Formats: sequence, C-alpha cells, structure tokens
Amino acid sequence: MKPYHQIFPNAAGGTMTLELLAQSGRIPKGSYAFVECYCTSPGCDCRRVTLLVLDHKQRQKAMISLGFDGDGPFSGPYLDGSSYQVPYAPELLDFCVHTLNSRPDWVERMYRRYREVRELIDGIPYRGRPFPLPGDLFYRAMPAPDLERMLTESVRHGFTPSCPQPPCAGQGEPSGTMRLVDLYARSGVSAPVSILLTLQDELHRHLLADPLAVEELAALLAALGRCATVDHDRISAALRMLALTLEFYQVETAGGRPGARQQLQRLQSALALRVYRERSSMELRLSVTDILVRSRLNLIPELQAICREGEGEAEGRLDLTAASSEEFVPGILRHFASAGLTCPFAGAQEMLELFAVNDPELRPGLTWELLTADAPFLREIAALLIFNAEPELSREVARMLVSVAGATLTPTTLRRLIMARNWFPEPTRSIVDQTISNARRARVPCAHLEPPDEEAVYASCLDGSGMQVFHVIVADQAAYAGCTLMLQEGGGIVDCTVVRLETRRDREDFVSTARSQRCCLQSTGEYLDRRVGMAIAAGSEAGRVPGHWLVRAAELLGRDHWKGCLLDPRETLRQLGEEVVGDGGKGDRHLRSQSPLRSQSPEADDGPSAELLALEESGQWHRYRALFGNWRVEGSAVDRVIESARAGRSTVKTATVLERLCDQVLEQQRPVLLERLVLQTLWLKAAAGEAPIRWQQMYHVAQAVADQTIALKEIPLAVSIARQSYTAYRKRNENSRQGSGS
Repeated sequence: MKPYHQIFPNAAGGTMTLELLAQSGRIPKGSYAFVECYCTSPGCDCRRVTLLVLDHKQRQKAMISLGFDGDGPFSGPYLDGSSYQVPYAPELLDFCVHTLNSRPDWVERMYRRYREVRELIDGIPYRGRPFPLPGDLFYRAMPAPDLERMLTESVRHGFTPSCPQPPCAGQGEPSGTMRLVDLYARSGVSAPVSILLTLQDELHRHLLADPLAVEELAALLAALGRCATVDHDRISAALRMLALTLEFYQVETAGGRPGARQQLQRLQSALALRVYRERSSMELRLSVTDILVRSRLNLIPELQAICREGEGEAEGRLDLTAASSEEFVPGILRHFASAGLTCPFAGAQEMLELFAVNDPELRPGLTWELLTADAPFLREIAALLIFNAEPELSREVARMLVSVAGATLTPTTLRRLIMARNWFPEPTRSIVDQTISNARRARVPCAHLEPPDEEAVYASCLDGSGMQVFHVIVADQAAYAGCTLMLQEGGGIVDCTVVRLETRRDREDFVSTARSQRCCLQSTGEYLDRRVGMAIAAGSEAGRVPGHWLVRAAELLGRDHWKGCLLDPRETLRQLGEEVVGDGGKGDRHLRSQSPLRSQSPEADDGPSAELLALEESGQWHRYRALFGNWRVEGSAVDRVIESARAGRSTVKTATVLERLCDQVLEQQRPVLLERLVLQTLWLKAAAGEAPIRWQQMYHVAQAVADQTIALKEIPLAVSIARQSYTAYRKRNENSRQGSGS
C-alpha cells in the first residue's frame, strides 16, 4: 500500500483531516490526517483503501482498513491488527465511520482515486464492476477479521503484504484436493477478490499437476454427501470447486490443450459412478445435477439421461390431477418422504406450490383429505394453510377447520390458533375462535411454547416506500434459525422466511448479509414486537393474514402475545416527549410545551434550543443516503406542480419550485411523513449506540411535522425532500431529451 500523493505527487485534492481545538474523549487536541493508501500490485483488484492516521508531526496513530463493496469479513472499516494503534485509535475509527456516513463526497473521491491508481499501475482503463453508490452503504466500526480462523495456511508465496491474504502454511497440513476444499470452506463466498483469485489459481495448478485430481474430487464429494454429520461448509466448497473445475476444462478444451477433453470426460465418469450410481444423498445429487445443467457441457450419455430425467426423481413426483382420494394421502406421504421433508411449515409451502400448478377446483377436496388424514403431520400441514394472504383461501380453510371434529386438531395446531387468533380479520377470527372452542370441548391439550434461549435482532430503517426489514437469529434446538420479516406500510407483513443456520459461518453470513443492507442496525426484541403488532393491524385492516412462516418465527421467538396494535403518532410523540423531559436535559434544556419553531424566544441569550438545532440539522440529513436518500416524491402531481411553476418560462427559481412542492404536494402527504418520522424515531431509539442520528433530534423534527400551524416549507427536512424530488424530475427530463435526441 502506498499513499495516493506519493503515487501522484502533483495531484489536486487534499486529505480528510480531524481538527480538535481541545481534547475530545481520549484524543488529544491537534490535527489528525487520514492519509489514503492504495495497493500498487499489478493486476490486483482488491477494491480497498488503507487510511493511515498521522498527527501534525507525521507520527502514526492508527491504521484503518476499508473495503469498498460493503460485504465480507474484510469490508470494515476496522483497525488493522498488524499495525501499531494508539490507545485512542478506536475513537479515531469512530470519527472515520461518522465521516464516511455523513460525507459521501469523500467516499466518491476514494472511488475515483482507486480507479486512477489501477489505470496507472495496469496501463489500461479500469474495468472492475461498479462501486456501490456513495451513501447507499451504512458504515459501522467492525472488529478486525480473524485471519487465523479464516485461513490457517497460504496457498502460494509472494503475496503483497498490505493486501488481505492468507498467512503462511504450517507443517503437517492436509494436501491435495482435501486441502483445497478446506481453504475454500475457510474463505467462504464473501472473501476478498484477491483471495478468491489466488485460490482459483492454486486449483488450476493442482488440476494440471495431478491427472487423478478429478477422480479425487468426485470421491470426496460423494464421501461428504454420505457423512452422518453434514459439513455444509465443506460441501459448499467442494461444489464450488466442481463448478470451477468444469469451467477450467471447458476453457482448456476450447484452447486446444492436449488431454483437456479426456480429463473432462474422466471427471464426468467419476461423478456418474461416485455421486449417482453409488447413491449419495439426494440433496448432493440435485446440487451436482444443477451444476452440470448450468455448465452447458456436452455430457456423456449416462449424465445426459440423469439430467434429462431429473436424476430419476420424476418418478416420485405427485400428479394431483391423476390421484384419486384413496391415492392422494399415501402419495403425499411418499412425496414428502422422498424429499426428506419433516417440517410441517415446509410441507405447507410444498402444498401451496402444488395447488398453484394444478386445477384450483381440486384444492378444497384435497385440503379436506389432509385435515381428516390419520397422520397428525398431514393434519398440521393442512391447518397451516389458514395462514394465507389470499383471503378466500384463508376463509375456506377456516370453515373446514370448524367443521372437522375438535379432537382431530393436534395440541400444536391448537397452540398455533390460540397464539395467532388476533391476526385474522373478521369474520375469519370468529370462525377460528369457534374452532378453538371445539378443540377445548374435545379436551385437546394445548402444546407448551418454549421461551427462546437467546436472540439477536437487526432492523433496517424505513425506505421511501415505507418498507422495513427485520433479521433475527434465535437458538433452535442444537443449531440456530434465521428469521427475515419484511414489513410494508399499509400492507402489513408482506413476507417472512425462516432458514436453519447449522454452523457458525452460516450465522456470520446471515448477519453479514443483513448488515450490508440499507442501514440495518442492531435493535431490540421490544421494538420488533411493537413493529410486528403495527404490521399485523395494518394487514388486518387490508384483509390480509400473515403467512404461515410468521407462525414459525413466533414459535422460535416464544412470542404468543403478538397482536394488532395501530400506531397513534401523536400519542407516541407524547410518550417520547416525556422521556426527553426525563432525560434531565442532555442538550434539551430549552424543551417547551409548544412546538419547536415557537419555542425560541427573541430574548434568549444562551444559544439556539435543541429543537431548533435538530430542525436546522435535518436539512442536511439527505447526506445519510441510506436513511433519507430515497424519500423523494415522484409522480404526476409533482410534475404538474413543477410545470405550473415554470409556466412556459425557460428558467425558474429553485426556491419557488421547492415552496410549491412543499405547499401543494408534501402537505397532502403530511400524515404519512409524520408516521414515518415517528417510526424512524422509535428505530433510532432502539438502535442505541449504533444510531447515526440521536433519536431526540428525530423526535423534535417529528414534533414540528405534527404541529399543523407550522408549514412544511419552514421545516428544513421537508425542503430537503422537495429538493430531492425536483432533482429527480430534472434528471428524468434530461434523460428523456437525450433519448429523443439519439
């Protein structure tokens, strides 16, 4: 890594600097420069920058590593553990994080400089994939990656020390194909490009050096598929190696390398023997088949037949149209057994997919067959079909449930209906209540709901469409489960998924994926409960029932109290105001009972109030693009207002357009804006230490929007939203003119 101004001595542009006139925390007063250093290794596209923090005497105080793509263990920003860090380096890192989030122009400048360095070193225009838009990523201080755990050996020597690479290999480590599988498993799919390319080069050398490597790979795949304890990391790594091996030999064959075609056929023969004829696990066979189909190879006849017939599994598929009532239930049981399906929630999903591709008139009769089957597993699956966003299907299943004998309900189904009865709109809720009464009279016991051992909640901010996403990790027997809930303003819970997280890497990848999304912060179970209650109420008003996977999430989280509760923005603001007052000041000494813009008296001589400061700062919140970057308003109403303001003139004052947008468009959406600001306030409050904006500041802005005596054009945040809307309008017009001109 080399400082940018050493690579380009005459380059314009300065260095990001922290100026402290007095000590801040543990950081002494003085000037601290964040010097950008870039990799100068030819051909390396690591897409990283190292920030060397120097004081005014050019002494190193910290070294911060940052990746531009926002995902993977090396994304950062984090303090580089291989370099000297002063005791207050974490506070310098906090300043760096805050600046990255509030100054997207700095991020854009680093992107530009990275391209310039690559073009100078490589001698060609930079052809890497586009960088994320500045501000779309929300940065947070991260711990340094555990390189010893991720990669315990080197796959080749001669690395550039400043680029994140595996450490050197030790003695006695596994060799050959198994060694490569371990390396791929440790690196995962989110490792830096430099590591993945290094591993790929090592794989290619191994294939060229050992003609038996392809047979070893097929045998290893089969062995991993037959293990009693499934090693998901190694299986995933071996499958990635298989795809890369097929691609390598295809390229070598096209290039005319001697023996490449024979090696490709040798690999296919080994797969046919080890994976298919020796009957590895169904999941592995399906994965290998998928890779073969996607490779578009000229397959050997045996593999052609396997891929054409779906590896022989088509015989086990169920044809609902051909099944009589006597054959249906046994056929369903065979179908589930062949797929290894033991979870009733997955079974309900399978039934919905089967119903979707068959005659809808078959659905009622087949659902009744499931509800009255001897197997409790099938009855539980059928009962879960009541949790369907399609109102007619939900009511149809509800009427069937109340018609069957109460004793046919399993204790688990009874618990699910009791737990979720409040999720249903009328008249379905009354039917569910009658079903519960029937089961009670038949003395069906209610299954116990176990409380969760531990949970971690992550919540995104609300985007411009009112969408918010929750990611939750919770203990699930010997492993963990990852729950993802998508909440839509006015639409309730529009999606919920639950995945099993078997390994620590599974959990890390789940969290990494969640955190890489738009401003997703660690939150609390209480906030999750409150938002789910609001979404259930909104969905009930729209006549929607959350899907059956929300029932699974509620069971895993031990939530038997989720019920609809509409948001009252003004009452919520009143409660939040009491907490602000109870804060004992902390910057809010000027809180008044009246609205913020009225609270500052002309005679005040002790500076602007916290409310006015919050309102003033809200005009700059658009810099946090992850939070407010897409809150603009678009549509025909905006176009009409802007065109009316122009009134045929070639130019128009921006201030005039913004004022009209506030008065004629945003004022009409004031209730929606107020609700979103209140929800954002609650979200920031739950995020605690990770919040990019103090929740009290958002509260003050929401309080101003709630005051009908204050015009939105007086609130800087509203003016900022109007400005974004006007900018989007002008860009659309420019693109339209360019398109017509071409």
